[in-house]
Amino acid sequence: MTQTDSSIASVLVVDDTPANLGVVVEQLESFNYRVLIAQDGEEGFERAILAQPDIILLDVLLPGADGFEICRRLKADKQTKDIPVIFMTALSALDDKLTGFEVGGVDYITKPLRISEVLSRVKVHIELRRAKKKACEQNQLLQKHKQTLETQVAERTAELTQSNENLRKEIAERKRIQRILEDKESKYRLLVENTPDTICRYDRACRRLFVNSTFVEQIDGNKSMEQLLHTTPTEIPGGEEAIAYQKKIAQVFSSGKSDHFEFTWKAINGKQFVTYIRLTPEFDDAGRIRSVLAVGRDVTEIHEYKRSIHHLAFFDSLTDLPNKTSLVEQMRRAMTCQITGGREGFVLIQLDLDRFKRINDTLGHKIGDQLLCKVADRLSNISNPTQFIARLGGDEFAILVEQSLSQSGIIAIANKIVRIFEQPFHIAEREMFISASLGIAIYPDDSTDIDTLFRYADSAMYHAKKLGRNNFQFYSTELTAQTSERMVFETALRKAQALNEFELYYQPQVHLENESVIGAEALIRWNRGGIEMIPPDKFIPIAEESGLIISIGEWVLETACVAAVKWNAKRDTPLKIAVNLSSRQFLQNDLLATMQNVLQKTGCKTEWIKLEITESLLLKDDEEILNTLTQFAEMGFALSIDDFGTGYSSLSYLNRFPVSQIKIDQSFVRDIPTIKDKSELVKVMIYIAQALNLDLIAEGVETEEQANYLKEHGCPSSQGYLFGKPMASIDFERWLENFEKNA
Repeated sequence: MTQTDSSIASVLVVDDTPANLGVVVEQLESFNYRVLIAQDGEEGFERAILAQPDIILLDVLLPGADGFEICRRLKADKQTKDIPVIFMTALSALDDKLTGFEVGGVDYITKPLRISEVLSRVKVHIELRRAKKKACEQNQLLQKHKQTLETQVAERTAELTQSNENLRKEIAERKRIQRILEDKESKYRLLVENTPDTICRYDRACRRLFVNSTFVEQIDGNKSMEQLLHTTPTEIPGGEEAIAYQKKIAQVFSSGKSDHFEFTWKAINGKQFVTYIRLTPEFDDAGRIRSVLAVGRDVTEIHEYKRSIHHLAFFDSLTDLPNKTSLVEQMRRAMTCQITGGREGFVLIQLDLDRFKRINDTLGHKIGDQLLCKVADRLSNISNPTQFIARLGGDEFAILVEQSLSQSGIIAIANKIVRIFEQPFHIAEREMFISASLGIAIYPDDSTDIDTLFRYADSAMYHAKKLGRNNFQFYSTELTAQTSERMVFETALRKAQALNEFELYYQPQVHLENESVIGAEALIRWNRGGIEMIPPDKFIPIAEESGLIISIGEWVLETACVAAVKWNAKRDTPLKIAVNLSSRQFLQNDLLATMQNVLQKTGCKTEWIKLEITESLLLKDDEEILNTLTQFAEMGFALSIDDFGTGYSSLSYLNRFPVSQIKIDQSFVRDIPTIKDKSELVKVMIYIAQALNLDLIAEGVETEEQANYLKEHGCPSSQGYLFGKPMASIDFERWLENFEKNA
């Protein structure tokens, strides 16, 4: 819409949320409303008194006095009682709306704001108010005209006899009009002097004819208003910005047309402002431009907010590196340069920290975040202008090398990146070592599609991890084939339980002293399609990653309990079946309820089941995990730590958690008694178990020498191929019958 200066409506927006202010102000100004802002109720009330806006948009939830209280005060004040108030708030209850209308609001807009609705309602209520005001003015004119006619009649009637009285009345009337003019001028000056906008009038020589106090404060608070009058922008404050500004003023004098623009400039005190300026030509009676009026609004805060939003959108909040969005944009630019500028390609290197999750789990996310920042610093320090460093998320980073390199050149860069992890990281007064695995994809050799390049670099990176970590690998088509094969494998795994392809095998556990069978460990196997027996180390990691381990683990528990009930039905000395539990069963499932349901369904007793957990689960130091394990122990379950000694072993968790047994990993048993170091470690583990009054079992026993060594040093139980390999249920029953018959 097109408006003259005198008809421009003013809107006061009172809201403590910069985002709301920015959006509403920008939209209102785009429709040529003059917008005033306030960020709390008191400031809004004061500005309403001073500025006398045409309408007020008032938030309800404000710091200090809320919007309802401010509205009451506005309606109680003579100067503001007729200004329409529209509430805009997230409060949508009927009572809140009724309150808004009771305190004097004319309308109620709920958040989130729809700008079209705001603009429509503002326009309607401003037009209503102006129509009412116009009617009042017309009525006043009629009344005044009537009074004038009556006065003229009276004057003409008394003209012959009361000429002196008529003269006195004329003088009194002129004084009254003078007072009205003076009052209007006073109000205008008060408004001009107290507006947050800068106001300045320039003559044809671009010299200042008038400035308001806000202008004085922004330009140079040390100078008086009189010192700024008759000066040009190039004189005060001077500089390149002032020269450009003065040219804009001259253009308005030349064209006779209004202009508006955003202007970035620096005041004398060094503070930088971004001001939205509107230049309007002012004409004399002959139609010539006599001056240009410049009105400026400080939008510095809005610009800073926009920059902040941009930074959040394109930079990582933790490391301040560019994020994936920035990286993708950089890759697109590099592709465009390759097409238009003749560049030959670029290299995408994707980097993942090795075993970073273990640091988060053991030392906490705060230490992990500090390590990520240190890694970001090292990567930034080795980069050059042709390399773009970004954090993709988690512990993944990417390096974009924007130049075509030979394979040896790419290898040199990759080796340089790998070497930055050779030196320790110093965090929280501790020395930490970590390595990284790198995957490399090349544009356009490997692909011309950005998503595909990321996928290829990711495949190469995981291939580097499979090859032992702390290395780099180039993408090859074979990796895509491997990924496809894994997807097929995972799909088959998802169907395996419904197709009854899982089987439980049982490996006997034997008491070394009297060579009696004390139980068995339940070990899952996958009979894929009835033609391929897949061991757990091939599919359990995939089940863990995909979450399938929850339903698989429940099936294992139920199957093992059914077997325990069957085998212990007629035994004097019960067999204890050991069942492995996954960490994800604790973290993503109501494991206690699942266990209670399985026991009720199968009729199994808790003393027939031993639950095996890993050290990593205990190192999480989670109260919920502690509570679950404590309840298991109180129910009568034995709790065993599987693969003891292979992780971050700590005596503290042996006291903190209700553990009843530790299990010596086969990697230690395999080398006894031939390798002294391993043998001594096993002796220490046995001593720890004895000192803490814990049961102990060794796995992987394959020779008589190993069994004798364990027995001689006090290890009571073991399992391994010396006694029996993992067997199907029916085979285990036959083995058990023969073993006990020959015992």
